[in-house]
Amino acid sequence: MLEVLVLALSVMEEEAAVFGFHMNWSETKIVQFCNPATCSAVQVADGPVEVVDSFVYLGSTIDSTGGNRGEIQRRIGLARSCMNLLGKNWKSSIRLNTKLRLYQTYVVPVLLYGCETWSTTKYLCDRIDASDTWAIRKILRIPYTRHVTNIEVRHISGCQPLSDTIIDRRLRLFGHIIRSSPNEDHHRSVASAIQKPPLDWKRPKERPGHT
Repeated sequence: MLEVLVLALSVMEEEAAVFGFHMNWSETKIVQFCNPATCSAVQVADGPVEVVDSFVYLGSTIDSTGGNRGEIQRRIGLARSCMNLLGKNWKSSIRLNTKLRLYQTYVVPVLLYGCETWSTTKYLCDRIDASDTWAIRKILRIPYTRHVTNIEVRHISGCQPLSDTIIDRRLRLFGHIIRSSPNEDHHRSVASAIQKPPLDWKRPKERPGHT
């Protein structure tokens, strides 16, 4: 399959040259899904193209596994960095409501960027909620040594778990796609995914994974 992709890129380079366009191969990446990369780079036309396990495209991580675990972990790290950059605000004497609004405005969007398309598991949702709880505790100045439960922290702050926010956003995106024209590509792809399974389809005997 890699050889076919290299051939396709070469053809695309030739067709683009007719219109005066040229590919920037140094900014082009190849990811082999499901299979580990067998080489670090391939030669396409007049430039090498790097073969990687993951790369960032339009702010989101494209991973060779096809999942979102790496992207979610990266987002958690970015959100923690934002929290640390705003550390003086959390220690200041401004009102608590203002601090929480700052958190919802500057930190949460960094953490939940692109969450509408995430395929989450219970483990990943717990990681997201744990990061959110850590941030709220930092804003409220409630250390874990005070033995205040996470439920009490949510009650004081009035913030719902971010895993619930992810579900709401995914449902809104789903509703937007379903209400779109049946001729649109995104509508057709979702419609084909929710059709009834084939009659000869059977559930695997193994224990299902936690989702």
